[in-house]
Amino acid sequence: MGDQGNGLMRENAAPATGGAAGLTAKVLASRAAAAALSGPAVAAGQWVYRRCAVVASPDNAASPVVAEGWATADNTTAAAFTGGRLEVGPWAWPVTPAGGSARRPRDRPAISYSSLGSLPARPRALVRLLARTPVRRARAWHGGHAFELIAALLQSYVMPAEPAARLYRALGAIKGVTADEGARDVAGRHGAGFLLTGTGGNQEIIVDPQTCQFWGYQFLGSRRDIHADGAWGMTILHQALVPGPGVHPEASPATGEPA
Repeated sequence: MGDQGNGLMRENAAPATGGAAGLTAKVLASRAAAAALSGPAVAAGQWVYRRCAVVASPDNAASPVVAEGWATADNTTAAAFTGGRLEVGPWAWPVTPAGGSARRPRDRPAISYSSLGSLPARPRALVRLLARTPVRRARAWHGGHAFELIAALLQSYVMPAEPAARLYRALGAIKGVTADEGARDVAGRHGAGFLLTGTGGNQEIIVDPQTCQFWGYQFLGSRRDIHADGAWGMTILHQALVPGPGVHPEASPATGEPA
């Protein structure tokens, strides 16, 4: 599933710093929420193609694995080519630290797709809900858990516009989250980041700096570097709505690969 290298640009840039002047987490959250609200309506059963770069462990941070797959917007059914054959079902094919993949049941976030419409509209109320889902935690862990759950929802679903906008506004309301104008995703692209440091480790959600659409998530351990011990992450290189599993968007007649 997928290949390595494949045109990724890696740069040995200095670790980014959070809270860059001129951009705050609330401003970035507002921009990302507006971008979500302007996006197309996507039905739960709509098939979505994603081509992602994945760093499963710091050992492959210099050469992320590129993998492609398909899933419905509600993440109930997915598809991938394995051994030249398309497999479709309630499965996932996660990239392993060794660079391979193995089929397993799909993970389900603690908040179901069908309940997204009932998320609180007020950002602080939503943060409180996320912080105690699925179980209550000590206060020191509230921000980190809410942040991690938002990342899981953005990775798992292609959401309706309003719930997505609410989650971005909630990011701006989590205590300790700063805007990182120097963020780089695992493919080496420059993006805009929501950065949270502290209890449980440093983590970042990165959006396209121009469109503010979701790019990816990275857990950075005790540093701000995807090469750090325990770090891992993913980023979306290409995403598109397609008519069914196995269908490439804007396919080239010669190769069948996405343009």
